[in-house]
Amino acid sequence: MSDLIPNNPEKDSMPNSGNNDLNFELITAYIDNELDATQKDAVKKMIDNDSDYHNRYIFEKLTKENFIKRSNRIETPIYVYQNIGKGIEDYISANSGSGAQINPSLLTQQANLQKLNLRRYLSLGSVGFVVLIVAAFFLNNYLKTNPEHLENDFVSVSRNIFDKVESGEVKLQYKSDVAKTLGDSMDKFLDFKVFIPDVKDAILVGGVCNEIYGEKFAHIIHKKGNILIYTLQANKSELLGNKDKVILNDKFKEYVKAGKNWFPCMKDKNKTVVIWFKDNIICSTVAAMESQDIATTLTNYK
Repeated sequence: MSDLIPNNPEKDSMPNSGNNDLNFELITAYIDNELDATQKDAVKKMIDNDSDYHNRYIFEKLTKENFIKRSNRIETPIYVYQNIGKGIEDYISANSGSGAQINPSLLTQQANLQKLNLRRYLSLGSVGFVVLIVAAFFLNNYLKTNPEHLENDFVSVSRNIFDKVESGEVKLQYKSDVAKTLGDSMDKFLDFKVFIPDVKDAILVGGVCNEIYGEKFAHIIHKKGNILIYTLQANKSELLGNKDKVILNDKFKEYVKAGKNWFPCMKDKNKTVVIWFKDNIICSTVAAMESQDIATTLTNYK
C-alpha cells in the first residue's frame, strides 16, 4: 500500500479523486492503520473534503468495529444461569411428590437449548446492526441523488414554506404592492439586497424575512388571480458555498456557476419549482403553474 500515495506532499498531497476504487482501497488501509504519516494526512483530507469518501469511511469503520466486537467470545450473563437453575429446581419440586423420575440428560439438553437460543438472538442482533448501517449508507446516497427529500435542501425548503403560505400558517410581515417599498423594508433585515421581479398579469402581495438554520432568507409573495407565486431568496455566494446549512443540489450549483438561468426542478403533484438567479441573489419560485407560465409572469428575472 505504501506506493499508492506520493511521499512528497508538495508535489501531490491528495489521492487521485478520479479513481474511486483506488481511493476506497486507501480508506480501508487508513482504517487498518497501514499508511505512513504523510499518506494518512492525504487520505484524511480526502475524507474531510468529499462527502462520498466520508460516508465510505464511516460505513467501513462502523462495520469493522462491530464485527471485531462481535467476534469476541460472548459470555453468558449470570442471570441466564440463575434462571436455568431456578427452572430446574422448579421442575424437580413440581415432580418430587409424584414419584416421577427426572432425566438428567433432558435437563442438560434444555439448558443447552436456552444457551443456544441466547447466542442466536445475539447473532441476529449483530446482523440487524450491520443491516441498519448498510441501510443508512444507501439512504444517504439516495438523498444525495434526490436532494429534494432533504429537510435543508433549498428546493425542499421552498416547497415546505409554499405549503405553509398557501395554508395561511405563514403570515405576511411586510404588506405592500410596491416593489421598491417592500424591498427597502426587507433590506433592513437581510445581509443581501433583495430583488423583487416585475410581473405581468399578477400583483405583489408582500413578503417575510427570517433565518433558517442561522442563514437569512427573503420570502416574496405574488398572486395571479387565485394562484400564489412564492419566491424564496438567498444570498447566492452563501448558498453556493454552504455544506452544513441550507444546501443547493450540486447539479444546480454547476448550472448557476455556468451561467444557466431558469431551470425547473422535479414537479411535485401540481406544483412547479424553478431555480433562477439575479445579481447577488438566487431564488426558488414555487407555484401551481407550468414553468413557462411562471416565466411569462416574472418578466425581468434575467
